Amino acid sequence: MSFVHDFVNRHRARAAQAPWLGVHAGETALLGALALPGGTRPRVQLMPPAPVPAQSAALRGWRASAARAMRANVVLRGAEYRVLPIEPPPLERGELREAARWQVADALDFPVEDAAIALLHLPAQAGSQRNTCFVVASPQEPVTAWVECCKSAQLPLAAVDIPEMAMRNLSVLAAGDVAHAFLYVGIRSTRLALIWRRELCSFRQLDIPAAQLVGSSETEPSPLMERLALEIQRTADAFSRQFSGVDLETLWLASVLEPAQLADQLGLQIAQRVQVYDVAQHVEVSGGAVLDLPQGRDYLLAIGGALRQESP
Repeated sequence: MSFVHDFVNRHRARAAQAPWLGVHAGETALLGALALPGGTRPRVQLMPPAPVPAQSAALRGWRASAARAMRANVVLRGAEYRVLPIEPPPLERGELREAARWQVADALDFPVEDAAIALLHLPAQAGSQRNTCFVVASPQEPVTAWVECCKSAQLPLAAVDIPEMAMRNLSVLAAGDVAHAFLYVGIRSTRLALIWRRELCSFRQLDIPAAQLVGSSETEPSPLMERLALEIQRTADAFSRQFSGVDLETLWLASVLEPAQLADQLGLQIAQRVQVYDVAQHVEVSGGAVLDLPQGRDYLLAIGGALRQESP
């Protein structure tokens, strides 16, 4: 999934084989992670954090310091896109994007004519005639800004993704093809993604920061924890109805605060088995710490962006 072909088709050929540089504008800094070749498991190098307003200079500096070719995969912020489900008309994929654009026009609060549009196709079940996909729509401004930023830094922009896709890239390292949920409790918000056959099938975004979830009694979960558990269970139940016969047994939890405590509390309230996701068990990370809470830096989404597998 990427918006980038709407803007930079001409750059694809020369960037196609370079490793991915995952880029994400975090809470307090621009964060980057560069995929490295070799090793028995994925390897990434974290880039030094940089001020968000100095994006072009940061990208230029990262490219120079790495001294190797790379292609950027920018992970958008939550406020910079909308995701809407549709049942697409029976068209060729080349025509489907424009048809989908007008199917979601009334649901967007920005001009659909200039929006960047991408499609996420859900895995099909054997014997099912239903064809469902997500339309991912972004206003033109943030995508165009990244195109210009990367152009100024002489860094090929090969993909623009959403956080849920970065989460998918991380979670499949632990779960593979089986159906599973991935819960990311971040500094400012919480995201839930349901993945099957390595495809994003469902998701939720919740305005619940990690600091509000931790510290509740182990025997008396807070109302916020109960709300989170209810949202997870509702989303999992909807998944089970949509993909009948597919077992969603495990929820992987990544949290910037007290992941073991949160996993224990959630495990008492939802039907799925809850396991802590430790990125260090699945990805070899160099160049710094994945998480620096005092500075408000969390590289997890940048790392997920660097692990992109699809062709741009």
